[in-house]
Amino acid sequence: MSSPSPTSAPAPRHRRGLRLLLAALLAMGGALSVVWGINWWNDWPLREGEAALEADDPTRAEAFARFYLDGHADDARGLSLRARALVKLGRSEEAVGIYEKVQPASADDLHALAAGYLMMESWSRAKPILTVFLESNPGDADALYELATCTARLGQLKEAVVAAQQLAAAPGMKAQGLFLQAIFRQDLGDSAAAAEAYQQLIAEVPDAAELPLPPHEIFLQYGNTLLDQGNAADAIAQFQRSIAIEPTGEAFFRLGRAMAQDGNQDAAITAWTEAVAVQPDSVSPREALAEAALANGDADAAEAWLGPLTDVATQRAETAYLFQRLAASRNDTAAFAEWKAAADTARQRQQRDRLLDQFVLAAPANPWATCVRAHRFASAGNIQQANDLLAGLPVDFIDDPFVRDLRRAIESQSELPSLDRVPVNEP
Repeated sequence: MSSPSPTSAPAPRHRRGLRLLLAALLAMGGALSVVWGINWWNDWPLREGEAALEADDPTRAEAFARFYLDGHADDARGLSLRARALVKLGRSEEAVGIYEKVQPASADDLHALAAGYLMMESWSRAKPILTVFLESNPGDADALYELATCTARLGQLKEAVVAAQQLAAAPGMKAQGLFLQAIFRQDLGDSAAAAEAYQQLIAEVPDAAELPLPPHEIFLQYGNTLLDQGNAADAIAQFQRSIAIEPTGEAFFRLGRAMAQDGNQDAAITAWTEAVAVQPDSVSPREALAEAALANGDADAAEAWLGPLTDVATQRAETAYLFQRLAASRNDTAAFAEWKAAADTARQRQQRDRLLDQFVLAAPANPWATCVRAHRFASAGNIQQANDLLAGLPVDFIDDPFVRDLRRAIESQSELPSLDRVPVNEP
């Protein structure tokens, strides 16, 4: 009998090894399937919550997140989902509190955290987060809009214009970007550039609808930029468009200014009278009417227009000066001296305020400009932003007497130190 060939079949030992390996692989695969199935089942609230958030139902998303967190209290995914839902619900402080425990793990988290800070008016905290988010999402229209407005709130208007230009280049956002450019350039005092932006905006959206400001306000601001350049005729047309939509006291006053500049004093007086009729407590049109009455030698009419502005005159140089002129027209030397002193004091105060405004606008990164902005935020009740600005001051400013007093006043919610102590002599 012949011997079997050594190559005719695998040895029984090899077959047993393959069977054992196959069995092990099948067992491992089964175990992994079980684990995957358990995880898939456990994660279903997260999937439902994400779907709800995607469907713009943050209430449902937050409920699923809380349900999931009941059994996974420290799970980063559940906390992230809840934080993003809370931002959508406007509960920004709760959302920020979560992100202070669990750092943002995704671009969506970064944007949500920035949105939370924006709701809290913590502009200086939101800005760097939006900047980081936009590095990986450069065309995100919402983030560009938020960055532009946030930067403007911090007084960094030139940077804000750049962000607005980037927004205008994003698909479908040209009008929004032009609108922001117009507003920011107007705040910068560049009426020519602002008017050009408004012109492009109206060409893009002729009825000025669906913009952050109502149409009548858009036409009013456009007219203001034209009037500031001495273009009274075109300004009149824009003010009339504004009044046709919403007849406000300010629009009538500005229309009167434009008509007076255009040489039509009677029409100007009519417009200012309409302004007072629409808004009886308005200041500027009453001043304009009183000035016109004094120019015509009608002291009684001037007094009637100025009557309700006595308290205003103690704080406003222009009004006090008109009372001074009224007293002069009646040879009332005592009243003249009184109103002259009031006008001089108010003028000095207004000149100082304008000087601070010019300084902050021209040098927004200067530490003293930062102090001024912190003071103004605190005065407006935004304590968080005031403290954030003070925290970013250079070390050598910490012990400055004004900064120290400002910080203490903010902490104790007491009277703020006077801005007259800020050493600003030129813009």
